[in-house]
Amino acid sequence: MTLRAFVLRGGGASVALDRLHVSTDVLGVVEGDDMVTVWLAGALPAIDFGEVVIEELSPEVANATATGLEHDVPILVASDLLVRPPWVDRPASFVGFELVVPRGMAFGSGEHDSTQAALLALHAAWCDPATFADVGTGSGILASYAWLRGCRRVEACDIEEPAVLAARELLPAAKVVLGGPEALPFRADFVIANLTGAEQHAALPAILELWTGCAPLVLSGMRAHEVDAVAARLPLPAIARARGAFTALTVLPRS
Repeated sequence: MTLRAFVLRGGGASVALDRLHVSTDVLGVVEGDDMVTVWLAGALPAIDFGEVVIEELSPEVANATATGLEHDVPILVASDLLVRPPWVDRPASFVGFELVVPRGMAFGSGEHDSTQAALLALHAAWCDPATFADVGTGSGILASYAWLRGCRRVEACDIEEPAVLAARELLPAAKVVLGGPEALPFRADFVIANLTGAEQHAALPAILELWTGCAPLVLSGMRAHEVDAVAARLPLPAIARARGAFTALTVLPRS
């Protein structure tokens, strides 16, 4: 694969990186002071980059420099939950549940705080559901968690075709479709959606229609200032769990 590399410069570079993480295939990242270099399989998506200055590196430079993969380490999401890519060894002292996920799409190795918040909520609320749906699946890491925990009816969706292909490769037994929650073929007991705050608002009616209410509902990907507005639209009170700048809301099953 020939990669494309883009340098994002300016005070909003880190925010622009967050937006890229939830909208496209981020294959590598190197961060500096007010500067981020990202490696993608294609062009930059049409998103709001703010006041960021963007420069594309030449193909020769883009494919001859480090992509950040060499800095990957195991990520201890909880005391008994570890995420790592396959090229990183499991710590000898770790005892618990382990997810091994190649970095194939946004959040693929679980390094982003939004994914970690979602995993924390998912891990804490896990209840052996009969059916599971992952909205905005990215690499499929959350759907993979459900499958590895024993759920055998797993479905997922994403609006980006590369994400769908990556999730299908990671979890071929799952039903992964291109589109939003309304495109999923069956209602699910446990539903999780790792989306931006704006995306949560847009997709929430379809997410609530997808959810049977028989197991928890987890909504992640929101920044602190976005949480209350999303929580106010939920049918029941939610438990909030934060990781870094991102929060996941968990709604427990209807009694």
